[in-house]
Amino acid sequence: MAGDIEARLHVMESKDAIRELTAAYCFAVAEGRGADIVEMFASDGTFKMRGHEWSGTDRLQQMYGDIAASVTPKPYIQNHVIEIDGDDATGRCGVEIRMVHKGEAYTVAGHYFDTYRREDGTWRFAERDFHTFHWVPLAKGWA
Repeated sequence: MAGDIEARLHVMESKDAIRELTAAYCFAVAEGRGADIVEMFASDGTFKMRGHEWSGTDRLQQMYGDIAASVTPKPYIQNHVIEIDGDDATGRCGVEIRMVHKGEAYTVAGHYFDTYRREDGTWRFAERDFHTFHWVPLAKGWA
């Protein structure tokens, strides 16, 4: 019974750490802290979005630096589902993003399909794969 409780506690603590990772990611994106975002990825981590892919620290730094310079995304995460398998995990969560691009307000919504890896006791993104439902000017709407 004690081993079962320890295993369940391990899963609960891991899920909580991953939820905090995604929350910290949202705050760092909203605040334009690209270097902090990159630290949340494994050294070989990958971000995928709309047919593009950025892998490794250098490419991630470039991508997050470009985003911070060109748009002001404010992401909001919800409906997080996480599966733990030792030091690896998968997850899916909904995301809504409000942002301004070239002076125009946009609304974005979709799902992140994530894989996570625990490195040196810390959960990091191994891959974030962002699938969008809509990415449109707010004045146009998503309908």
